[in-house]
Amino acid sequence: MNEIKKSISLWQLNDNYLSFLGKFKEIEITPDIIIFGYETALKENQYLHENYPEISEKVWIIGRTGQGDEWFVNKTKNNILFYDHNQGEYLNINQFLDMKINFENFLKIAFSYQQLEEELDMHEELNEVEQDQFKKLVNSINDGLYERYPFKYF
Repeated sequence: MNEIKKSISLWQLNDNYLSFLGKFKEIEITPDIIIFGYETALKENQYLHENYPEISEKVWIIGRTGQGDEWFVNKTKNNILFYDHNQGEYLNINQFLDMKINFENFLKIAFSYQQLEEELDMHEELNEVEQDQFKKLVNSINDGLYERYPFKYF
């Protein structure tokens, strides 16, 4: 992990994220959560730095969705941000949706949604009780997280 920190000067980013970068290649947890591996993260953040230097001082891109939206880490708060690509170019940090969770909790919701998708593949839909249980599970990670999550399932 120290080599990763040195090579990309990420001393301010969360150690859990840096550890993830050192251990895993790009991974699609759900179609809406694809987390970059080391090489892609470097390339994407270099592009961000060259083309949007003011934004790149504040955020580090960690992944994207299958539709082209993107996931970021706020460099000072270490919280996850979501960017809807329909907004066009990155003009202001206020365009980013603050998920109010760290990288570790981001992985928790990613795998929760992965489980949900597997369940929906088998049963097509969940009853109201099961839906409420899922919402409570997501909100147990962070209050209001289900409502903030940019993709609605039910």
